[in-house]
Amino acid sequence: MKTIYFMKTKLFFLIGWLMISALAFQSCNKMPAPAPNNKPSMEKLNIPDGFTFKTTRLENVTINMPTSVSFSDMRSRFNIYTDDPAKGGKFITAGGFNQQGQFTGEIRIPTDMDSIYVQSIVGSKKVGINSTVGAKEGGLIIDFGDNYGSAPPDTIEPTSTKSSLANNSTLHYKSMETNNLIGNGDFESNDFGTIHYWSSSHPVDGKWYFTQTLGQMEQYNDGGNHEIRTPYTSGFYYGGASQMIAAKPGDLITFSADIKSTGNKNRLYTWLYLIPVNANNHALAFYNVGYFFPSQNWTTKTIAATMPQGTVKVNVLFWSWDLEKNSSINVDNVVVTGPVKDADGDGVNDELDDYPNDATRAFNVYYPNKTDWGTLAYEDLWPGTGDYDFNDLIVDYHYKSVLNASNKLVEFFTDYSVRAVGASLENGFGMMLGGDPANVASVSGTHYTEGYLKLNANGTEQGQSKTVIMLFDNAFSMIGSSGSQFINTKEDVPYVDPDTNTLHVVYQSPVSTDVTGSAPYNPFLVVNKNRGKEVHLAGQKPTDLMDQSIFGTWSDDTDPAIGKYYQTSNNLPWAIDLPVSFAYPVEQVEILSAYNHFDEWAESAGSQYPDWYEDKAGYRVGSNIYTKPGK
Repeated sequence: MKTIYFMKTKLFFLIGWLMISALAFQSCNKMPAPAPNNKPSMEKLNIPDGFTFKTTRLENVTINMPTSVSFSDMRSRFNIYTDDPAKGGKFITAGGFNQQGQFTGEIRIPTDMDSIYVQSIVGSKKVGINSTVGAKEGGLIIDFGDNYGSAPPDTIEPTSTKSSLANNSTLHYKSMETNNLIGNGDFESNDFGTIHYWSSSHPVDGKWYFTQTLGQMEQYNDGGNHEIRTPYTSGFYYGGASQMIAAKPGDLITFSADIKSTGNKNRLYTWLYLIPVNANNHALAFYNVGYFFPSQNWTTKTIAATMPQGTVKVNVLFWSWDLEKNSSINVDNVVVTGPVKDADGDGVNDELDDYPNDATRAFNVYYPNKTDWGTLAYEDLWPGTGDYDFNDLIVDYHYKSVLNASNKLVEFFTDYSVRAVGASLENGFGMMLGGDPANVASVSGTHYTEGYLKLNANGTEQGQSKTVIMLFDNAFSMIGSSGSQFINTKEDVPYVDPDTNTLHVVYQSPVSTDVTGSAPYNPFLVVNKNRGKEVHLAGQKPTDLMDQSIFGTWSDDTDPAIGKYYQTSNNLPWAIDLPVSFAYPVEQVEILSAYNHFDEWAESAGSQYPDWYEDKAGYRVGSNIYTKPGK
């Protein structure tokens, strides 16, 4: 009996070993490659509690417009870029303002981004995120118009000893030639009149008038480009250049110009004025923005205001103090716009509206940005651990969302592509958004071949309290065959060109992004056609169809009570999301062996090397990153 018992015991362990081996072979058929000698393995990393391997963050943003502009019937527009678009900055998002001239919301940006560039009709600002400049408690607070003034042009030298930090660029959607109310805004025509003082009467005739109270501005030929400037040699000048334009109450007038200095700038001061004038030629207000000690580089300044009751015309005025000999304030490229045209009546100017003839749509916004794609990279052995090459499923994505003038989500398009499958399991892929699934009008661009999903008539998944959309139910049906179970993860296996697909989701009623969340929402993998087995990003909750009895088994250390999901006991994840098209490791190579600073990033809870995935000197081990054969 002992012999029989011993043989049965050996047989039991043999069968168990074979089953475990078969499962590992079925999923990935691979064992982890050793990390470099100076690197620990993933299992030995010391990951701080609470770190969820996020490469992006949500940033609260508040934008305040100047009180000189009325938003009672206007929403206008702002744009946010990664940097000044003139320097290659990429467009991220846009939106409109409420009736108080304010926007408050969230944007998702890479954790290594240290500034954003914000454009509006009243100018642009680059705002630091990790510095104290522009960053206040509760997120970023960006004030346009905080340097606006309301006093009339003065004949006394300003007492301020600080340089103006006004907006340094302006948002022009149309060229000066097609959208400019001012005449001779480039000063190429040598046709100027004269007046005694800024308040002296002069007609609406498209001509600039130089004041002659104390000296006079002059046209200047700067290497073939004409501009106007304060007297270069006088050493004591105050005055300006004025042009009258027609206007009426309620018109939004925006005045911008390029300004620079030459010579010593220590006592150079200039202002842009919009002065509404009534039928009796009396000034009704003095909207102005100052620029003291101007840079010797061209800088754009802007003033905007809604004209008050009684307005019949507007005095567009430069006013300057030049108290330096052999110095001058130079002005060029004047653009004056207004009033607002809004064909669809949604409150967004036609020239700022991505859908000027559709009142239900106003802004196109993007994630990660207008041009770049992001990547989701998965390990699929959950709740067991894998080899941490994060290539069992590689899904690239790019979101275009359409918002209305109230910044609510009308519809979104997701371009997606299965770029690699480094496993044999037939995995599906979906996303969960906040909000009632019954509010979805339609879903298109999905791909189903396996029959295990149950859908509502609108294309959302049945049995879900939130909006769950399955994009595909088998990754292998989304990409061609390589003749191997590995697709685009081994360089000795034929390369397969990925296909690009487009998901389109339309809402019955526009929904706040505070409800839906932000792209890429809560993406997840369905393991091997087992609908109750989901793999989410670390820290993300499962859908209602998840079999939660799997939590806490094998290597999973999920604890909903403390908000911990899809991490091991030492906090390793099964998926990562990158705001770039990720260059993933080759088959059987841990991510530590492909990216030299991944471990420092992870063990520092993201504070060190937040850009670890970038292609910078010393960041990557090229031989351990998959490259398309022939490249």
